[in-house]
Amino acid sequence: MISLSTGDFFSVVLLLAVGGIAFLALRLQMRKKNHEWRLSSRHLFECDRCHLSFVPEKPVSLCRCPRCSAYCIRRKRK
Repeated sequence: MISLSTGDFFSVVLLLAVGGIAFLALRLQMRKKNHEWRLSSRHLFECDRCHLSFVPEKPVSLCRCPRCSAYCIRRKRK
């Protein structure tokens, strides 16, 4: 058995705890980067009738909602 003093034991436990927290924080940052996606707001439409948000295949200013077939107009953001 390895003999450790009380101070050494608590130092090892503290080092393992800080290392584990740092590992989890790094893993969270990497997962966040992998799951991020960007979308230009100028191509995002929201239907006034059914409130569906969608992106048309071509960048147009007028299109039909895929759910309720209502006309949707692209509005500029304020």
